Amino acid sequence: MIGEEFELQRLEEPEIQFDGGTSVSPKRGLYKYGPRLQNRNHHTINIGVIGDRASIRNLKDLLSKMETLIHPDDRDEKVRPWRIPFPGTGPKSELNISTALKERWTIRLTDSMLQGMEAEFTPKKRMEYFIDNLERDIRTLASDDPKPDVIIICIPERVMDACTPDDQDHAQVSEDGSDLRNRVKIIGMENDIPTQLVQPSTLEIRTDRQRASRAWNLTVGLLYKSQQGYPWKTKELEEGACYAGISFYRDRGSDGNIVRAAMAHVFARKDYTVLQSDPMTDLKTDENGQPHLSKEGAQQISERIIDYYQKRNRNRNPERLVIHKSSPFWQDEREGFRQGAKETEVHDYVHIRVRNTPVRLFASGNFPPLRGTLLSHRNEDVHYLYTTGYTPEMATYEGSNIPEPIEIRPDEQCDSIRDKICKEILFLTKLDWNTSDFAVKEPVTLKVSRKVSGVLSESAANPEDANKQYFYYM
Repeated sequence: MIGEEFELQRLEEPEIQFDGGTSVSPKRGLYKYGPRLQNRNHHTINIGVIGDRASIRNLKDLLSKMETLIHPDDRDEKVRPWRIPFPGTGPKSELNISTALKERWTIRLTDSMLQGMEAEFTPKKRMEYFIDNLERDIRTLASDDPKPDVIIICIPERVMDACTPDDQDHAQVSEDGSDLRNRVKIIGMENDIPTQLVQPSTLEIRTDRQRASRAWNLTVGLLYKSQQGYPWKTKELEEGACYAGISFYRDRGSDGNIVRAAMAHVFARKDYTVLQSDPMTDLKTDENGQPHLSKEGAQQISERIIDYYQKRNRNRNPERLVIHKSSPFWQDEREGFRQGAKETEVHDYVHIRVRNTPVRLFASGNFPPLRGTLLSHRNEDVHYLYTTGYTPEMATYEGSNIPEPIEIRPDEQCDSIRDKICKEILFLTKLDWNTSDFAVKEPVTLKVSRKVSGVLSESAANPEDANKQYFYYM
């Protein structure tokens, strides 16, 4: 039962656009229409691979099975909205793509190298030993002519065991502030070649449902990285609008006092890109420890956003600037953002809280609230949007946990109406090109900037030389 101080509605599910039509579902759209390709010809993904003998064998087996249709349920050939078959790769596939893994681009991790890694005394030293050898192998593949479009790195189980501290599980191999995945992404970026990490569990496939899921996600990620362009886009992006998400991180290469901002930048007809700010040492923190920009720092950031937009749009200014941030906006930030984009007419600043929001809805049936459900406070400009939940268009809920809404608070500097702000956030959850899932929980403006922050916070990273394209970070 909804209290009188709230009003409830469901936002329409946004459509996404493929090569030959539109759909609300990435898998359904790819299955029916195929992806958006840089050219209309058949696209071949040239793959390099680094791994031990077992992981390379398992990867080759998966890629081979991906050449034919993979139905998620071998007991029933009926296509259901929540179980879209993987159509297969090859010249006659609906996807219009193939994968090519050449022997010259295959580097096997030797047993002697792995033994040398295991002989190191600490997880940190073992990880450094492995990364040093991996960097040499990535450099070898990246220097070939021609070189592969993307390198798949199959992490052996022995590496996971040796480099994971006793108090952590294998979900994330990190030690002493350094993360294995982030370090690999930096090496790939430095050698101008995207990378795809594959953990041992990814190649442990027991059912057709697992195989179809792995095939979908691997194909989408490899396609985006290999053609360096998005496989679908949303119809909803407003022409002339510029969307930016901002997150902060501490530069581990410094004494810890330097804080930088990573920004994800999205606008119509373009890929989202990564922008860096200059170091900022005059930040203040609120009672929750979240950093806030000075007026000068905010101005610097919005100037950089506008400058990049102009370079990609024939020197035109955006008509509207939308800034998403995970912390509230302070007055200095408002003034700085506006000053840096003073030629832009419409400004919308939005505080988005993704986790631990205080409101829950409970549906009367067996399923959770619908994705797209929006609960708005009548007396306050605060809104709770379910970006995950039961999806009627799929006739299922994909998640395993009880969904929670994200909290949306349009700032006092917000010229657009609340429905427009919330609808845009919903469609920005459908632009993660690293997964074939129906949608993700948070808008890509915040998700991308947060992922980029994780990579660039590594002490081995050089933020000044960081590449602006997101496919190096995912």
